[in-house]
Amino acid sequence: MRRACGLSVAFLLLGVAACRRAAPAGLAFDFAQAAAAADREGPRQVILFGTPGAMPHQVEGFVLPAEPQFAERFAWGRRQVDVRIDWASAMPRRALVDLAPYPGIEGQAAEVFLNESRVGRVEVGRARRRHLLDLPAAAQRRENTLRFVFGERSERVEGYGRRLAAAFHNLIIAEAGDTALLALADAGAPPPLSVRVAEGVPSLIQGGPGALGYVLRLPSRAELRFSPGAHVSSARATLRIVLQAGAQAPVELWRGEFGPGESGAPVSLPVPGSPGSLARLTFRVEAEAGTAPVWGVWDAPRLLGDTPTAALPAPVPRAQDDRAADGLRQELAGSNVLLVIFDAAGAKHFGCYGYPRATTPETDRIAADAVLFERAYSPAVYTLAAMSSLWTSQYADEHQNVDLRNASLDRVRLTLAELLSARGVDTAGFVANGMAGPGFSFDRGFSEFQEVYGAAGSRAESFRPVLPAWLGARKQRRFFAYVHYREPHAPYDPPAPFDTLFGPDAPLPRELRSDTRRLMALHNEGELSPAALEHVVRLYDGNLAYADRELGFLRRALEADGLWDRTLLIVAADHGEALLEHGWIGHNAQLYEESVRIPLIMRLPSGKGPRGVRVAGLVDLVDMAPTIADIFGLRGTGGSDREFRGRSLLSLVVGGAGKSAVTMRSSGERPRYALRDERFKLIHDSATGRDELYDLLADPEERNDRAAADPLRTAFYRQSLHAWLLSIERTAAGVEGTTLSAKQLENLRALGYIQ
Repeated sequence: MRRACGLSVAFLLLGVAACRRAAPAGLAFDFAQAAAAADREGPRQVILFGTPGAMPHQVEGFVLPAEPQFAERFAWGRRQVDVRIDWASAMPRRALVDLAPYPGIEGQAAEVFLNESRVGRVEVGRARRRHLLDLPAAAQRRENTLRFVFGERSERVEGYGRRLAAAFHNLIIAEAGDTALLALADAGAPPPLSVRVAEGVPSLIQGGPGALGYVLRLPSRAELRFSPGAHVSSARATLRIVLQAGAQAPVELWRGEFGPGESGAPVSLPVPGSPGSLARLTFRVEAEAGTAPVWGVWDAPRLLGDTPTAALPAPVPRAQDDRAADGLRQELAGSNVLLVIFDAAGAKHFGCYGYPRATTPETDRIAADAVLFERAYSPAVYTLAAMSSLWTSQYADEHQNVDLRNASLDRVRLTLAELLSARGVDTAGFVANGMAGPGFSFDRGFSEFQEVYGAAGSRAESFRPVLPAWLGARKQRRFFAYVHYREPHAPYDPPAPFDTLFGPDAPLPRELRSDTRRLMALHNEGELSPAALEHVVRLYDGNLAYADRELGFLRRALEADGLWDRTLLIVAADHGEALLEHGWIGHNAQLYEESVRIPLIMRLPSGKGPRGVRVAGLVDLVDMAPTIADIFGLRGTGGSDREFRGRSLLSLVVGGAGKSAVTMRSSGERPRYALRDERFKLIHDSATGRDELYDLLADPEERNDRAAADPLRTAFYRQSLHAWLLSIERTAAGVEGTTLSAKQLENLRALGYIQ
């Protein structure tokens, strides 16, 4: 194979400095692995199905594969699939769609419609193929739906709980006169973007003309390494690498020209810039004529350095932090654990987190003698996914328990209760919210599980008839107990005297207090007055104060049975609640701090561990199961070393570091995601592609969106989030259906989950 290469002046100058450097410590960034998360640009519109960047286009009928993906992403399609495409103006266009039938289907075909106009039929057949479609200008709009209606779908539902029809790989759209689209349709041409692995070495195959832009945090002693070339199917190609550091003008680091099948010598060059600063490295593939299809090949493209480059490294505690907790583990041996969840309780409404109203005197009293985590987060702003994450120590996109239509927790996922019960720990759950109960398989692994609302209603006082008796019977037995209060979740209906604890019980009518949808509608219509909104906040605070009183009752029950000094108490919430801080009432949808930041208080048994400590490190509910397992001496046992994604918080209790960043999501198949680190927070809407960026140190109330003013930082966090989503190993969604009893349906209806 022929070799060719070229070097820019910038590279020659940088080589002098490289001679004086020691070799970098190790791999800091793998460009092939992160390619699907990079920013793409080029003369043709390219949709790579199954990637986060394709989510705004995957409107209806798509299912993400459960099987691991690396070389090339794709998405399964159901019987009808809708792809959204926006165009600024109408003109004759052509599309090239890359499809394969679902395994076992022969002779697959689909009718294709652009908006209401039929634009053709694709004969998928039995194997993966590329298909050309004409998209006439007369059928186009500014917002368009390209619909595929398949003639066959699989009879199999195993693995997905849905009948699937085809695999969507990519879609390329160009002007009708773009003759290169015909060459792209050639079966021998590579996909627009793919990864090839030979002898363990990944190669990035990049279609052009176009560019891949990576934004990363420069490591110390940064060194870029790769071996360049052109694919055998390519025309003659020019490959370039361009660096933009901060606000500085882009600088070409390297350039090479290659004919079909040619490759160049390995390249190693230092990357200038301050360690820790943000920079964009752009891999460009250009054609001689500017329009011919070309494919550049980057063998083993990677960045070496001494420090992490992404916002989301693996949440592994430092070895010294983990060892420092060994003494605390020994002290806690033999302790019970009681986990208390306040539903929809935002940290900002607790006195111990700085709230001016006396909403939580009992919690505050406990917190003064406990370890309080100042920056604890829910991984999902709705009970179903948040509690699934708590029990499995996996994120919602992993366990996939996110859809009320098919929401039983997948049995392949290990739960904390299963781990504890298998080792002889007495486990019990008590819930007032049916969304956290047996109807969704959350009782799995518990020795005993009670839905207290079935006998006494869902108010916090409903626990009084059952908890003291259960605790009293376990004075000599080690246990784990879980108590899930409904409050302060809607309906905002605290009993007296809590309904007037913070002001008059007016002007909000009683019939509106359980209907957050109606409250939102009134707000949108301009009919929810400031006085009515303030009343909503007072009622929410009253709900919280009422539940807080019951926490005091629970404490006294433990004290009466001599269990208080032998029990580690954890007080937390599944998620927060928005009260029109950003135009929304309730949860599910928004990822601002009022919705995602939760209380997390860990009161250790008397004489064991620190007291009155506030921990600033970032943590989330995914850390709960590993922490509780650690307290029981079961860390890493029973498969939890493979299944649990979180880490034990005991190392933080004795002074260890928290996570570098945490992630959150809203509900829905195309949710909003958020990523926050020590200072910045990105909110990304996967349905629209819109980003928001906030500096939480300067703007803790998230009023000043900096996405437009700081595009480099915004791209860094978005790419880090997308790379994390691409790394997730999903389970199939909706394997087990959900069957609810009449009492469970009544409870969910009262809480506003169903109509």
